Amino acid sequence: MGHSRRGTHVPTSTRRRLVAVISTLATSAVLLVAPLAALPATAATSPATTTFSKSKLNPGNDLGNPLRGQYRWMGYTSQVNGWATPDVYYRDQVYWGRLERTPGAYDFSYIDAGLKAAGDTKGKFGFRVMSYCPGCWMEYRTDKVSFPDVAPAYLPKQADGKTPDWNSEAFLSGFERLMAALGARYANDPRLGYVDVGGYGKYGEWWVDKGATRITDANGLRMVRAVATAFPTKHVLINTMTTIDFTLAALKVAPNVGIRTDSLGAPGMYSMVTDRVDTRLTSVWKTRPFFAEWATTGDPAAGASQVRSYHVSTTSSHNMRLSYDTMTSSQQSAYKDAMRTSGYRYYVSKVTVGKLLRGKSASVTATISNVGVAPTYDGWSVQLWLIDSAGRKVFAKQLSGDLRTLLPGSRTTTTTFTVPTSLPRGTYTAAIAVVDRLKYSSPMFLADYGRRADGSYTLGSVVTG
Repeated sequence: MGHSRRGTHVPTSTRRRLVAVISTLATSAVLLVAPLAALPATAATSPATTTFSKSKLNPGNDLGNPLRGQYRWMGYTSQVNGWATPDVYYRDQVYWGRLERTPGAYDFSYIDAGLKAAGDTKGKFGFRVMSYCPGCWMEYRTDKVSFPDVAPAYLPKQADGKTPDWNSEAFLSGFERLMAALGARYANDPRLGYVDVGGYGKYGEWWVDKGATRITDANGLRMVRAVATAFPTKHVLINTMTTIDFTLAALKVAPNVGIRTDSLGAPGMYSMVTDRVDTRLTSVWKTRPFFAEWATTGDPAAGASQVRSYHVSTTSSHNMRLSYDTMTSSQQSAYKDAMRTSGYRYYVSKVTVGKLLRGKSASVTATISNVGVAPTYDGWSVQLWLIDSAGRKVFAKQLSGDLRTLLPGSRTTTTTFTVPTSLPRGTYTAAIAVVDRLKYSSPMFLADYGRRADGSYTLGSVVTG
């Protein structure tokens, strides 16, 4: 609980000057703010409605929040020094033949390694299980003990002897068993953020060369259903190289199914989302995530434009043949712009805290803007905190509104509550914090000045009475 220094006599004029100085410091553009001293509530410092305005932060690097911005593609760190990339994505590391060397015998140590890497930075882990990766490095390894074939040996092949028989019962039921086993182990792990459906097509990207036998729509939906069922609370992503009708059908399988492209910066991202005639996929981002990976031949300027136009949430740290060090200055600028712009970016511009009288009704009105290109798709709680002179959070109130529904733009909400009678009278630091409802991720980084060590953002001083 908080406390007030009732045994100390402070002259009225001194108190007025102290409160004025505290208010100035609390709203200044600093990154860490020391806790304010708790003062007794008197005529000079009586409860009053107080409005705080905040300035938008435009950092030179990026805000390191989960499931937005750049992620560590296959574990590779960012090519731009100092840029936060808390999330980790695996693909080659967790191909099917490596996870299941013999039928029903699974080795998930590679998944465990990815989860640990993400957990070390409080990020989220995502992965894709491939069964076909023509021309990939693991196909050329002679050490088949450490690097088995991409597809388990028991899966039947097509006539070429290399491509899996996607429509065979052995392939489909084997995929279902694998996903069920993965879900049983990881479905409730807070470090896991999303799972690509994968499995089918070249590189698990849901496309095959002309002349190859493709999976039927019914069997494709069976695969989507296997992943969505195994991971009911995680994001499940289907690659948008499939037809629009199939993608829409996949989205209907479960509310947690979103979309993905592996060709950011390529013409049209090689994605059906950019179809100029059939635009039914262009609004999916409003309720489902749209994650991306740079195309091998990706162009940074085209990618930055696509992030804005199609509301892309993530970009990869690698995969383009063009490395950051070999880019022109304009390409480097576009590359960083794509990272910085992608996904959600929330900014608290104004907060009004009503009179805080114990046992009485009070209200908090907050204006929050999303200056990114997409919302968050996870549960975050916007809270008002009161912090005492020892830096302890003595009061927290969840404010109205769901950030998942705050698309680019602004929203003002008012929350009414009763001030607890147990809250001591005094002066406190008022702060805004956006916390993970799963209690895993660090408090969200906002585009605001004044982030405290505890992850909250200082508003200023308020008085309880």
